[in-house]
Amino acid sequence: MQLSKEAFEAVYSCLKQARKQNASEEEIRSCLEKLVSRASDCFEVDQLLYFEEQLQALEPHLQL
Repeated sequence: MQLSKEAFEAVYSCLKQARKQNASEEEIRSCLEKLVSRASDCFEVDQLLYFEEQLQALEPHLQL
């Protein structure tokens, strides 16, 4: 399933905030279910956030 731009932005924001607050799986699922019909549709957005965090962690070591 493809998310609309608005849904993507809302899910991205929800997941980013949840990661900052170390939210529980239940809290995250509850937030996502308010935004989309199936929380599992947000897996790719979660992956994107994970890779962004990894890149930010590596950034000081990269020579551009």
